[in-house]
Amino acid sequence: ERTSERKYGVEAIDNFTLKISLVKPDKDFPALVAHPIFRPIYGDGKEFETGKLNANIVTSGAFRVFSVGQDGITLDRAENYWNTESVEIERVRFVPTENAEKALEAYRAGEVDAVTNADFEPLALKLLTPYEDFQRTPHAALNFYEFNLKKPPFDDRRVREALAIAIERERLTEDEMGGASQPAFSFLPFSNEKTKLVQDANRAKNLLAETGFAKGENFPTIKLLVNRNNVQQRIARSVAKMWKQNLNIETEIIVKDSTEITSAWASDDYALVRRGAVIPTTNESANMSAIFLPEDEVIPDATIDKSIEKGEVLQSGNSNTAVTVVASEQSKIEGDANQMPSENSNTKTAADGGTISTEAQAIVELHAIPLYFPTSYSLVKPYIQGFDINVLDAPSLKNVKIDNSWQPKKAKSES
Repeated sequence: ERTSERKYGVEAIDNFTLKISLVKPDKDFPALVAHPIFRPIYGDGKEFETGKLNANIVTSGAFRVFSVGQDGITLDRAENYWNTESVEIERVRFVPTENAEKALEAYRAGEVDAVTNADFEPLALKLLTPYEDFQRTPHAALNFYEFNLKKPPFDDRRVREALAIAIERERLTEDEMGGASQPAFSFLPFSNEKTKLVQDANRAKNLLAETGFAKGENFPTIKLLVNRNNVQQRIARSVAKMWKQNLNIETEIIVKDSTEITSAWASDDYALVRRGAVIPTTNESANMSAIFLPEDEVIPDATIDKSIEKGEVLQSGNSNTAVTVVASEQSKIEGDANQMPSENSNTKTAADGGTISTEAQAIVELHAIPLYFPTSYSLVKPYIQGFDINVLDAPSLKNVKIDNSWQPKKAKSES
């Protein structure tokens, strides 16, 4: 127990006080622990060991769990919430559906009021895009290729930049993923223009020439390690084709399962490896830590390879009394539950030896090539107000209300 306390620096002083000791001061710490992922748990947490939710769980938000069953989860407005007077919705229901198509049918039939995180087919996305109640939001996750900095010439920053800016990301997201993702010219989906890569094949050629590989001559074949699923293999083939066309560089795509990837990682038998990272917050340094992990961390790619496995659907009556949220089972975008190992001794650090804590540093160092951000989708009826989708895919229900005076717009031919 003493060892555990020293390791984690967390201690429950009493029923109302949690003491957390930091290695060093962090002005952003209060904002980090305010993130929904951090929740107080009374006792030893054994009630969470089964992974099943029950209505007796203690909550501190605007809603409490009223019931849990096969037909979904019902939330009621929490009477003890500090600002309960401002919460207009009295009830929220999360109802499971078989798939995105079933959720869409329920939405079109007026059975539900909002759908989020459904894995719509490319054709459905094209048909839904023109409608005002359809929203597309980049999800807080990143897919990228990480360099093995031990392998020359990838220890040269100019080589890394040449490879990064020679990739035509729009072609990847549109041609290979059917518009189900957004091109990543940076490491964070909420970046500003100053921290973004600029696609430039001519500059890439010049950078390569500066390093002694003019027109790609004598450049070693790139060993690109990817996990065993169809989408990632298609993306890898497309990237390899771009490197060949723009830089005259050959690529060997190595496809392995999770165990084989771990062995290849440990033996440094690769030049680049495909990875994914969930971006847990809007805090920049925390996000950089999630992307450029320290030693001995493990990255569950399964959480990246699908754009969230829940969906939210709101169903209302004629007033602000009942809102039902339906969770649609989402199929995997990329479909493989592989796990990636950590960087081990190849841990990413800045040129000065410090850790990469800002996106500006990550762009300067370019230890990895950002490829794309997964995209989440939502359909929200126009009479639902305050249901705002955000990049963290964590919409707050406390400000949601139903406009009972809303009427559909009349056609121009009607008077």
